[in-house]
Amino acid sequence: MEKIIKDIIRSVSNTYGQAFFEQICLALDYAIKADYTFVASLQADVYEAKTLALVANGKLVDNISYSLKDTPCAGVLDRQSCCYPSGVTSYFPNDQMLVDMQITGYLGTAIHDSDGKVMGIVVALYKRPIHEPDTTQTLFELFSGRISGEMERLQYQEKLQRLNASLEKRVEDRTNELQDAIAHLKEAQEQLIESEKMAALGNLVAGVAHEVNTPLGVAITSASVVQDSLNTFWQLLHKGKVRRSDVAAVEQRTAQAMTLLSNNLSRAKELVTSFKQTAADQESLVLEELEIMHYYQNLLHLLSPKTQQKHIKVSIQGCVSQPVLTFPGAHAQILTNLINNSISHGFDEAKNDQAEIQISLMQKENHLIIHYQDNGRGLSEHERMHIFEPFFTTDRKAGNVGLGMSILFNLVTQKLKGQLQLDPPGKGFGITIQLPQQS
Repeated sequence: MEKIIKDIIRSVSNTYGQAFFEQICLALDYAIKADYTFVASLQADVYEAKTLALVANGKLVDNISYSLKDTPCAGVLDRQSCCYPSGVTSYFPNDQMLVDMQITGYLGTAIHDSDGKVMGIVVALYKRPIHEPDTTQTLFELFSGRISGEMERLQYQEKLQRLNASLEKRVEDRTNELQDAIAHLKEAQEQLIESEKMAALGNLVAGVAHEVNTPLGVAITSASVVQDSLNTFWQLLHKGKVRRSDVAAVEQRTAQAMTLLSNNLSRAKELVTSFKQTAADQESLVLEELEIMHYYQNLLHLLSPKTQQKHIKVSIQGCVSQPVLTFPGAHAQILTNLINNSISHGFDEAKNDQAEIQISLMQKENHLIIHYQDNGRGLSEHERMHIFEPFFTTDRKAGNVGLGMSILFNLVTQKLKGQLQLDPPGKGFGITIQLPQQS
């Protein structure tokens, strides 16, 4: 008996899972000399058994499932073991499988889980009477604990696999949901960014409209003066009462009015042309060679209605002698956003006669350096940390969405491949933008 136990232990050492069940069945079958030996798991809810390993005539065969109804295995659910040394079919005449297999002796031992519930069965079937049932039952009971341990391990492993699969599915679903949400947020952000760009363009439109109204008004008045002078002159001419002094007066007034008319219409034309160019630049972002100083002066002129409304003095200085190959629209957007930021946040009082913005441009080692400085209220430490984050604003109640400086950051770092740095804390807001020369 001791040698049999050692042989069985040796045969199943370092085996797990299906290999273990097959080896334990082969070893037990060889030791007890049964015609059929199998280990089965019991599924009490459907009253069925399913073999985990089945040995017939000393060889492994395919596993089977069978109903527990009218079988001796059903008795194992209620007892520790069930043994019919002979004549088992007379006790279970409705167990057709036993009848067909010509089984005489039956011995089954329950396999219990760690909670004491029956989870399986190990069975030996004989076509002859069992002569030493106690030996067989002892071996079954001796190894039932190892069999139950492996069955529980597999059950836990299957549960863990199902749990992992469920978690993976949940993670996948949640990832898909998050990706969809991110896509929607990105789309919404892009729409807001476009809206912010259009808002900046709208500010230019309002400024240009305001600026154009002045020369157009002067031009209309001048045209009216010319018309009135000519009407008076023609009336005198038809009456034959024209004097030399009248001709001189009409000539003088008409010349003055025509000069004003010509100058102001030219001024209006320049403004409209500048606006059209700036608007096109902001929309297209096409690489062009620029006289950068002239371009910035032109931009400041377009933005002057807004700065003048706040009584902000704007000055530009520097020396950039060579044309700069760059994206005009990006510069238009950057300068517009900086000035809008100063107007909205730096100079938030209704009127500030000392408000100033200084812009300097210079070329250094194939880089364009832009320095922007206002003498407004400056930035708090919290604002310095978050100023370039999308949707960060300190004045949302006024309709600001917090995208202006984020757009500026993306234009500088992504479109223009440059760098920017906030000036150290001090009076007002300052920023240095360094842009490499495009090639």
